[in-house]
Amino acid sequence: MYGNDKQSLMKHEDYELHGTPATGANDGGAGFYAQEGRPVPQQGYVDPRGPALPPMNVSDAVGLGGQRDNIISVHGYMHKQGKRTIKGPIHKSWKRRYFALEKAKIYYFHSHLECRQYFTTRNADLVVGAIELKDALQLRPCARLDLPHKGFEVHTKRRVWVLCPETDEEYRMWFQGVERAIVANGAGNIIERKLPNVRKYLMKGNQTYRFFYFLFLIAGIVELLAIVFWFVIGLEPCDASRMEVDCATITSTSLETLRCSDKPFSGWFTPPTWYLQVADVENVICFRDPPIPQWASYFAMLFAELLTFALGVLYYLGMWKPVRRGAHYFDEFEPPVPDELWPKVDVLLCHYSEPAEETIDTLMACMNLQYPPHLLQIWVCDDGYCKTKWTKGNPVPTVELNKGILETAGDLRQEVAQFMYDRVCDPNEDMEVYAWRKLHSSANLPSPSRVKVVNRADCAVGSFRDDYRYPGLPHVTFIGRVKPETHYSKAGNINNCLYNEGANGRYLIILDTDMQPHPKFILATLPFFFDDEDRQDKAKYICCGIGCNSVAKLCCASCQIAGVPEEQISYCSKDCFENAMHVQSAVHRRQVNGTMSDTRASKIDMRCMNCDAKLPKNGVCRKCGNKGADGEDVSSLHTYSDDVRDNAVAFVQTPQYFRDCIQLQIGDPMGHRNATFYDAIQTGQDGYDCASFAGTNAMFRREALDSIGGIQYGSLTEDCYTGQVLCAMGWKAQYFRKDFEGEPSERIRLAEGLIPDSVAGSLAQRKRWAKGNFQIALMNKKTQYFDPEWKMPEVQVPTYHKSNKFMRRVFYFNSTLYPLGSITAILFYYITLYFLFSGYAPIYMAGARLVYALVPKLLVQGVLSALSNRTVENSDVIRSQEVWFAYAFTNCTAVLEAFWWKITGKEPKWFNTGGASRGSTAELPNVIIFFGTVVGVLWSVVRFLAGYNSIQTSHGASLLFASLMMGLFIAVKLAPSVRMSIQEYFGWSYESLMDQGNVVGSISIAFGLVFITLWVWIEQPTSNPF
Repeated sequence: MYGNDKQSLMKHEDYELHGTPATGANDGGAGFYAQEGRPVPQQGYVDPRGPALPPMNVSDAVGLGGQRDNIISVHGYMHKQGKRTIKGPIHKSWKRRYFALEKAKIYYFHSHLECRQYFTTRNADLVVGAIELKDALQLRPCARLDLPHKGFEVHTKRRVWVLCPETDEEYRMWFQGVERAIVANGAGNIIERKLPNVRKYLMKGNQTYRFFYFLFLIAGIVELLAIVFWFVIGLEPCDASRMEVDCATITSTSLETLRCSDKPFSGWFTPPTWYLQVADVENVICFRDPPIPQWASYFAMLFAELLTFALGVLYYLGMWKPVRRGAHYFDEFEPPVPDELWPKVDVLLCHYSEPAEETIDTLMACMNLQYPPHLLQIWVCDDGYCKTKWTKGNPVPTVELNKGILETAGDLRQEVAQFMYDRVCDPNEDMEVYAWRKLHSSANLPSPSRVKVVNRADCAVGSFRDDYRYPGLPHVTFIGRVKPETHYSKAGNINNCLYNEGANGRYLIILDTDMQPHPKFILATLPFFFDDEDRQDKAKYICCGIGCNSVAKLCCASCQIAGVPEEQISYCSKDCFENAMHVQSAVHRRQVNGTMSDTRASKIDMRCMNCDAKLPKNGVCRKCGNKGADGEDVSSLHTYSDDVRDNAVAFVQTPQYFRDCIQLQIGDPMGHRNATFYDAIQTGQDGYDCASFAGTNAMFRREALDSIGGIQYGSLTEDCYTGQVLCAMGWKAQYFRKDFEGEPSERIRLAEGLIPDSVAGSLAQRKRWAKGNFQIALMNKKTQYFDPEWKMPEVQVPTYHKSNKFMRRVFYFNSTLYPLGSITAILFYYITLYFLFSGYAPIYMAGARLVYALVPKLLVQGVLSALSNRTVENSDVIRSQEVWFAYAFTNCTAVLEAFWWKITGKEPKWFNTGGASRGSTAELPNVIIFFGTVVGVLWSVVRFLAGYNSIQTSHGASLLFASLMMGLFIAVKLAPSVRMSIQEYFGWSYESLMDQGNVVGSISIAFGLVFITLWVWIEQPTSNPF
């Protein structure tokens, strides 16, 4: 159905065929949807990468002798990876080389010119390297998901070669050529010719990452102990050069006014002798008497380091086993999925007050989804169409249209009607759209005689509904929810569609109103519910015995261990195994004996196909008895199943991508791409099948939602909490992205949306996320929010899922407590500003101890951060650090509001994306801190230069450098978001103030004049000879 035959596509009208790919499996490949193709170069174009000769088919002369042995017919450019002398956590970079296959050897060169020259002159100096296929053991397609192109692996005795031809045609040419060369030399087995339908790639570098994780634990503990025992400001000598001199002498001979005390800790605490010995100040007589603000700075740093270390331990532990997933499209499965297994899919578009045009654009994208239209229903769930007014004692509300939203965002109901009218009705139709819409409309509203008109009253009390069902088109339904007094926002909107409006698809897709899915969204995500490489009993093979069509029950254990595909070595009984003479076959001898010429008898070793147990001589498994009816026909079986007993995937989350806009063009200053979450955190959680639900761009199994009563209530971030509840029940949650797999033309973004159009909108959105996630940690999990009269559906739940309780708790704390990390940023602001304006460091600079107490933790954490983000682009890592500072005040406010919600029980205010106005007061803290650090940097430099003749302890050059480093670090991190706030406040373009032009020069001169003025004003000449 979804093939590449464009002629078939032209012969049929749109939506004429409603079958599935399995229906036309034998029709010669005629397809219904056209595949994305590679662009065709212009006539006369010469590829600069190599000779303008098309790849040639493999001839029979390759490695097989004959009259054309001297012709090199398999050659071309491929990408290969270098080999490290010391194994590292990250693959080496890809090198593009020119390869040529000659008999049982593959040579590679820097270019095609050197290749031609070598086969003319046989000059060995021209060869960069060679792959000896006589040592090859296996040949298979490469399942890695970080390849530049589709590749294959050649397993030799010494290493695994990964080679990536640049086109599909070249891939087939090379694979066939290498296959024939290996088989002709009796070297190894062709293990696989096609990749599995669904595969999982365990990312490289886990051992190195875990090693640095334990180093981080040790270094973090050492740093905390050093801050407590070595770097306490109350232990600092008043004069480091005169540690055994009394306070009176020091103060009388110093050029500056010093605060000294003969007791440590300003006399507040008398430490024991061992404590002074550990701090190496047991001989100090006069100690500094730090001011109260400096003590506050010290304790702020101690608390910040303790909190950062605790959250870091959890965060980095979440990256313990990151994975990536790949899959063929559902209609490209081998063998094809039977027609009866293709499920019905519901698509839910969640709308509140966003512009109606955005929702119509998303509806258009949903109509273009490549899926049989009779198995697809699109639900437009409008949560802002009407509003209800409740009066005390009256169970029936007053329902009226929400004119405020209809006037600002548009009438979505009418827009949907117009959209369907344009596609269904004749252009000459006389009936108006409004009248035509009423033919499809219905209302389900409560009345005094019938108060409850819905099955589940916690999510709705009624609805307005329009149904558009036409042949050849997906069924489109508009739902205008009539909200109850406590409506639970988006969660209630979704649950109303699922349990009150009759959505009955086996799977459902949840999309925000602006998230437009790719046409292949369903075909790309559905495979994970039907196939699982970790499922042991999924494969049922036909017996390899001649003329036998029974289900295989045993296989050759020796060949299985060697990696030979089980479909080539599986038999229904011991009799078929012996009659097929498998032990004497070329496959068995080549793999077990190492060569085809060895005729020695090898030991017969068989294993059960059901339980993988070793079989006795009679071929009957003692463990499971080879369960299955004798003579069972394999034609009655298939390898795919979405039954909960076989596949426990609850949902597949895909990334959130955004359509191009000016904010993304200038570097995404507010961090909307959130790449560290989608490319690092999600892959780490997916390693334990605990990916996080992000609220949109996800496909759900309906049974999974039914098992927990639908989308959960009790938090603003209903999505995150729902995913956690599902994982706690044993369901699997997986993460998948399609934009790094296959050829460049096949790498697609599964869904794209819009970003908030202002800084205030971004802050409001992040505040909602932080508040909702922290609410999950505070909420009472036993509170029942569902309608007590509603009966939850009875569905099957997973029973065999492997327990990941400990890691699930780690992911739970990571997702709910992350807003607390912003407290450290606020404390860092105070420490830095106080340091800049006063010159007093937050800790006692205890000489060389700073190097071996603080530096190791910083270095190890830097390496650990790089490894955890090894799949994230460097620019996105830097941006995530910047937005950590930019959203610090917002997240702390969210934490306070969550505590207030916990105490008072008041519902938090709802913010939709882009709903906050520009110039919000929430932007002021970042602006104040930014300019405060800039002024503090100038002040610290002026103060140092003005008093360098009399400074002894508190304002030295080393401390000046430390304060400047901290101040400039904060200013640089806050600059992108502050610049955007200024641009919006004054109505300037986002491309202004981009560190170029006369404005930078003028501002630099202005700051220079301010710097000189302060220096002259502060500096006071002295006649003191000392």
